[in-house]
Amino acid sequence: MGSEGHNTVSIRKPRFLCLHGFRTSAEIHKTQMHKWPQSVLDELDLVFVDAPFPCSGKSEVEGIFDPPYYEWFQFNKEFTEYTNFDECLKYIEECMIKYGPIDGLLGFSQGAILSAALPGLQEKGVALTKVPKVKSLIIIGGAKLKSPSLIEKAYSSPIICPSLHFLGEADFMKPYGNELLESCFEPVVVHHPKGHTIPRLGIVILFSISDEENLKTDILRPQFRALSTKFSGVSQTMGSFDSLSYLTQREAANVDESLMGPLGFSVDQLMELAGLSVATSIAEVYKPSEYSRVLTICGPGNNGGDGLVAARHLHHFGYKPLVCYPKRTQKPLYAGLVTQLEALSIPFLSVEDLPSDLSNDFDVLVDAMFGFSFHGSPRPPFDDLIHRLVSLRNHNQTGQKRSVIVSIDIPSGWHVEEGDVDGTGIKPDLLVSLTAPKLCAKKFIGPHHFLGGRFVPPAIAEKYNLILPPYPGTSMCVRIGKPPQVDISAMRENYISPEFLEEQAEADPINQFHKWFGDALAVGLKEPNAMALSTVGKDGKPSSRMVLLKGVDKNDFVWYTNYESQKARELSENPHASLLFHWDGLNRQVRVEGYVQKVSDEESEQYFHSRPRGSQIGAIVSKQSTVVPGRHVLHQKYKELEQKYADGSLIPKPKNWGGYRLTPHAFEFWQGQKSRLHDRLRYSPCEINEQKVWKVERLAP
Repeated sequence: MGSEGHNTVSIRKPRFLCLHGFRTSAEIHKTQMHKWPQSVLDELDLVFVDAPFPCSGKSEVEGIFDPPYYEWFQFNKEFTEYTNFDECLKYIEECMIKYGPIDGLLGFSQGAILSAALPGLQEKGVALTKVPKVKSLIIIGGAKLKSPSLIEKAYSSPIICPSLHFLGEADFMKPYGNELLESCFEPVVVHHPKGHTIPRLGIVILFSISDEENLKTDILRPQFRALSTKFSGVSQTMGSFDSLSYLTQREAANVDESLMGPLGFSVDQLMELAGLSVATSIAEVYKPSEYSRVLTICGPGNNGGDGLVAARHLHHFGYKPLVCYPKRTQKPLYAGLVTQLEALSIPFLSVEDLPSDLSNDFDVLVDAMFGFSFHGSPRPPFDDLIHRLVSLRNHNQTGQKRSVIVSIDIPSGWHVEEGDVDGTGIKPDLLVSLTAPKLCAKKFIGPHHFLGGRFVPPAIAEKYNLILPPYPGTSMCVRIGKPPQVDISAMRENYISPEFLEEQAEADPINQFHKWFGDALAVGLKEPNAMALSTVGKDGKPSSRMVLLKGVDKNDFVWYTNYESQKARELSENPHASLLFHWDGLNRQVRVEGYVQKVSDEESEQYFHSRPRGSQIGAIVSKQSTVVPGRHVLHQKYKELEQKYADGSLIPKPKNWGGYRLTPHAFEFWQGQKSRLHDRLRYSPCEINEQKVWKVERLAP
């Protein structure tokens, strides 16, 4: 929604009343919701409230989360008869009044069942008669009510407000969640691999609400739909190529006019934000360690101004930018940008100064000549500059390295809506669309497409029905479009690390391991105790798997597992193994080889009872490496044992579960370095004066 004239628009975050699961609490719900990225939570106003009734029985989360626990209402075994249901509805209405205005409901488990039923009950005048209509729903692990007296009232008409549903593949509620979908109008569904839990988010499109206008279903539903990407556990994913908004030339001009009119943006503000978006997009793909020399070719208009700003930011990012700006304008804005670059000693090159083959002198060529307002054919000297960029394709055909091309908003010479009409235009490797991609971007076939438009206010997005992707973290850019085609053979990292010299190495490899392990802990690497355990059975076939280091002393590395697993069988046949620790954030690896034996039963017993009770039960349930007919078998066995030991009694350690101890006879410490000249220091035992010492030798990388 936009504003005209002197009208003002007050934008606020959407407020959701959050209804927690059965026999849990608002605090537990809040803790679970913080699995979602902070960038998502920052866009929502979440109100967490405890259910009105104290827990009347055992909570499933007891021992995992601290009490107190609450429930919304009580029900019989068949879930068809409810107690205190009317009181529950009244309580929710009171909460909506107290914390209002409430725009939507976010429910998990029992809270999700309630949330999904309330719009229908409100429509029939059964509930929430004193508050505005529920405008949107987020349902996590939901289902329908089963009470015959309530089914007709809650679901006789479709639930028409936008609704987003999270369905877990391993959730026992999934069939009931699918049944609920049939009562919703155009529900948006997000599938995730977990069970009955609040999943982590990979991507979300959020929205803001104007105080002057209700949420509009035609806006919210497509934005909710952007969530329908299945979770992969990756923190950032790309927006759908087809679900985004693409602008015509007229629409792009209208958006700019609105930004610089009622929304109060100035040209220099938008230029600064656009240039920063371009620079951050380049930095996402082309690291300054390998692509430091950047030539920005600027035209006389706003697109050229974006390029000048980008060059300044690239300088501060560690690149070595140069600028070709053949048709300078004397307007104060552009003159100021030139002065800023000159103050940083950024060179300006004339067209005549440019080499005939741009690939010889530059790693990145930024095309900032013409934007979406350009008409007609390019005139000198830009026609020649465009031709030089086009000619770079010849290097691909000969296998020679060439500069990569980055185009700002529109590849210069392309038609804004029809793209590269005759197929002879610039073929950029990276396109940075600004505000929203233009129609010609649908014809872009390069490997990298980013959007820079975090400055677009929700009011503009609503006014022009823009569907835009979320921006990760604090980034000014986001990857959009089709996933890049990756040449696996070209994937490499040029490591930059301090040298690891012999005189720096500890005499005892265990001490060196503790030193590096401490570094991994200090920088906050995830699970630095994760290690690849490799074993070989009597058949001579190796196998590897990730396990967790659970102890390291002066002589040994210790881990725990099932004594009837594949690795245990192979260790019984061949008691030699290799451990590999990989600490990517430090460019380090440690390999340890040695002889393996079981730890004492007393040591295994002590560690077993230090584990969470759920892990103890899991160790009994899992007959590791054997075939099971499905997850339901494991869940059923787990529930049975959970009930058996619900009184808190001691859970006995299985006889087939315990620890192993590897006594090292060789170490290798690896530190990644430039040009594959890695540091590799090997420790091997030897005797000096009848005493065991460790010999340190450097190995060729």
